Amino acid sequence: MNAECRMRDAEMKRWWLLVILPSALCILHPCRTVGVSRTAGGYAEISPTVAAEMILDSTQVVVLDVRSEPDFRGPEGHIAGSLNAPLDTIERQLPELLPYQNQTVLVYGETSTDGAVAAKLLTVAGFRNVVHVQGGIKGWIERGYRTVNAQ
Repeated sequence: MNAECRMRDAEMKRWWLLVILPSALCILHPCRTVGVSRTAGGYAEISPTVAAEMILDSTQVVVLDVRSEPDFRGPEGHIAGSLNAPLDTIERQLPELLPYQNQTVLVYGETSTDGAVAAKLLTVAGFRNVVHVQGGIKGWIERGYRTVNAQ
């Protein structure tokens, strides 16, 4: 094998390691976006920090607060621009929410539990990109993010 062939062979190996192998691994083991995890329920979960970045960076994000109306308007307030769809009536509100079915819907509740239930329900109802904010409004406030209409 001459020097030119060895050089070509080394370039092919380098190309394989840098381009082909990572692509193949992503197919075999799905790649993940940093800060986003996928649940068995079919929706994504993100931290309040990632949620704040998503809200700032995109006009295609709909923020849904699933707490009761008194909590939505209460002392803790709510995330600016969020819509209120209380968990106990969300099924009846689905027709009103259908226009957002193809958008990214960030869902949060008081804590992680109620938001996760709502995220699962929306996913089952056919919403394509549901994202649950871990920790709910409590996690949002604990990380120092502001709310509106707080009393």
